[in-house]
Amino acid sequence: MEFDATFLFAAISFILFVIIMNKIFYAPVLKIMRERQKFVEQNFETAAKIKQETQQQEQYREAELEKSREQARNLIAEHSQKLKSERSKRISQYKSEVYNNIIQQQDNLKNSAIEAKEVLKDSVVNIAKDISTKLLGHTINIDGIEKSKIEE
Repeated sequence: MEFDATFLFAAISFILFVIIMNKIFYAPVLKIMRERQKFVEQNFETAAKIKQETQQQEQYREAELEKSREQARNLIAEHSQKLKSERSKRISQYKSEVYNNIIQQQDNLKNSAIEAKEVLKDSVVNIAKDISTKLLGHTINIDGIEKSKIEE
């Protein structure tokens, strides 16, 4: 195999071609690929940060929501307890009023019964006098012992 000037010229031309292509084509392409890789990595890091912030916000939101639910449950329980105590108080008052009303009505009935007995006592005495007058022809004095028997 012979190495002459053509081979040397071809080798030098190839080396110059590679250097020129490196300066004109490969370096810019490699630069673009590095920039693209850097851009992708930055976007991936940004996405990871956003995902982490989103998870933190979701956890905060869930914690706040649970806290609000707990407050609502406590508020409902508190109002429920107040309503139960108010209901018990009103029922107690109503029972007391009804009991007092029953006692008052019983007293009124006793007084009415006593008044009715008095009226009937006088009526019985008058009727007995009228009957004795009509049957016997004269008036009998019913005052005294017989009157106490009528009162019983």
